[in-house]
Amino acid sequence: MIDFSQIDYKSPTFLKIVGTVVLFFLILYLWNSMSYKPNKEVIQQKQEQLEKLRRDIQTAKRAAKNIDKLEAELKRLFTQYKLVEELLPGKRDLTDFLKKIDLVAKQSDAKLVKIEQKPSQQVGYYYEDPYNIQIKTTFHGLGKFLSLVANLPFTALVRDIKITRANEKKYSINVSMTIVAHHMKSEQRIYKIEELKKKKPGAKKKKKIRRKAKKVPS
Repeated sequence: MIDFSQIDYKSPTFLKIVGTVVLFFLILYLWNSMSYKPNKEVIQQKQEQLEKLRRDIQTAKRAAKNIDKLEAELKRLFTQYKLVEELLPGKRDLTDFLKKIDLVAKQSDAKLVKIEQKPSQQVGYYYEDPYNIQIKTTFHGLGKFLSLVANLPFTALVRDIKITRANEKKYSINVSMTIVAHHMKSEQRIYKIEELKKKKPGAKKKKKIRRKAKKVPS
């Protein structure tokens, strides 16, 4: 064991050793306070930023995959839309409709009794063009008539079918129905897929200014 009573605290050797130790700890303290500690905080901040960037990159990758899926789905829907759009003429054409319905009646062995044009009605981005129709036919002929209407080169829906008995040799039933054709104006059509991505800016709401009521002097 070291006998501290025999140490000469005033000797130059002892003072040098003590000075060296004190200087070492002083340098260590200064390095820790001025270099290591600030750098440690910077390193920690950089590590946190790096982790955040990694998370952002992963999120961006997932978003990119979703965008690709949305783009593919948008293209698929646009293709389907264009196929349906081809069945919608740009305007109502009564002459063309009459020719096609007359041909359908002849092919199904039905007799056209009456065709009444009703006003067009706008439904969203397209128009419905209804026609009230009366025919004489048989049950077999009615089935063929409806099948041919469904296969016309334009969209046609059949509504409100009413059947009554006909007292004729060739035709066993009288049938009344409404056939609804459709048309779409050129300004309502979508010509490019980019048009689906455009968003109209929302209208800014006007702030209502509240006026303070004036006090009526008593």
